[in-house]
Amino acid sequence: MKKSLSININRVLLLFSVCILCAGQGCKKALDVGPSKVTLNDLNVYSTDGGAQSVVAGLYMRMSNSGAYYNGSGSLSLLLGLASDELVNPNLNNQSNSAAYLNNYTANTSPAFWTEMYREIFICNLAIKGMTESKLLTSTVKQQLIAELKFIRAFNYFYAVNLYGDVPMPLTDDYELNNTLSRTPASEVYRQIVNDLLDAQGSLPDNKYVNGSGIVGTERVRPNKQVATAMLARVYLYLGDWKNAEAQASALIGNTNYLLEPNLNQVFLKGSREVIWQLQPVSSTYLNTADGYFLIINNNSFATNGQLPLSNLLTQSFQTGDNRAINWTGKYQTTTTPSTAYNFAFKYKISSLSASGAATEYPTILRLAEQYLIRAEARANQENLNGAAEDVSTVRRRAGLEGITASDKLTMFSVIERERKLELFSEWGHRWFDLKRTGRLNAVMTAVSAVKGSSWAEYKSLFPVPVNDILANPNITQTKGY
Repeated sequence: MKKSLSININRVLLLFSVCILCAGQGCKKALDVGPSKVTLNDLNVYSTDGGAQSVVAGLYMRMSNSGAYYNGSGSLSLLLGLASDELVNPNLNNQSNSAAYLNNYTANTSPAFWTEMYREIFICNLAIKGMTESKLLTSTVKQQLIAELKFIRAFNYFYAVNLYGDVPMPLTDDYELNNTLSRTPASEVYRQIVNDLLDAQGSLPDNKYVNGSGIVGTERVRPNKQVATAMLARVYLYLGDWKNAEAQASALIGNTNYLLEPNLNQVFLKGSREVIWQLQPVSSTYLNTADGYFLIINNNSFATNGQLPLSNLLTQSFQTGDNRAINWTGKYQTTTTPSTAYNFAFKYKISSLSASGAATEYPTILRLAEQYLIRAEARANQENLNGAAEDVSTVRRRAGLEGITASDKLTMFSVIERERKLELFSEWGHRWFDLKRTGRLNAVMTAVSAVKGSSWAEYKSLFPVPVNDILANPNITQTKGY
């Protein structure tokens, strides 16, 4: 068993060293940190600023080039959109999409989320240790890079607990120890998430985006203090810590470096003023964004190519005159007989680029509109209905709709849920997590599953651990129900 685990870890290190080398050779300008011919587990990597910078740049390249979790056909946005009521699966022969759409995952067909998250967590733990112990790194470089790694670790643990519940929580680079860990209660994992984000918030650059070489850039692709603040606001919301959720969201809403883009078609462009954090595209497959490739429908082969239409349950929720329906959804009419009309997500406008084309849209992970909706919900839970109504109205007015007035608390929660559904659709599984954290998932999915032709059971709110991970670590119990 130990031999097998060692091979798995060495494979991670080997694959990651390729990312480091590519980063060192300037594959993308925002990730360019200078040449570095070292690997992640080579102690010499932490003897120079350039080596340490290459490690972190390599991690971002891995994230951006991931075919699962962040991007690609196995991303959270696509699979959780299918699992909830946002997307439909037109190709029943696509087993991965069908498992998500019909909510019938098994330990043998589990999505790759778990594997990808724990690979990145291992990389973060190994790099944090190496940089912490290094006596040769410049203090400012060390501080920023460790803070970025803590942010990425917290980001991964946030999705881990929301996808799987209680999860193992390795915080060291001892992979033999890590592969004996059992599930840690979600409450303890959340404490670690908050601690990592607070550490990152206190150490990352303030109001500027700095790459690993200390150069301030215009692209919002490296975490800064505001990125950590945005994630903290979301985490506090999920924890029901309304006061802190409001405070963190307010810090961003009051920051003049960020604003809601008046033109909805500019929200997802690189350098958008609404963007808090994006990933820089590095994939040679999608060139622009994977979401654009998999969500924009422009030919009759969309079903076999994996493009996913929007569900009628979503599109019929828009009010007349909602510019989000006008600007963020499109319609494709097949040329087959009989002809069929499909709606599709059109937040990203480019499905693919020529090999020589430059990416104009970046995968967007955190943006300001979410912060308004976080603050609205936090305020409503603190009986500040007028403040909640004003935040919701700000988002609605940008969409060309009238504002709302404060009413009773239950009505306000219903309005906030609807606005989150229509503002954040097809983004990072927000809809799935919102229904889950508010206790609405079972009721909604029971009805949705009937429309899909499947059935719903409460245990499906969490995902199964891949069978190979269960076999590798007998101390990990399978998610209940699987």
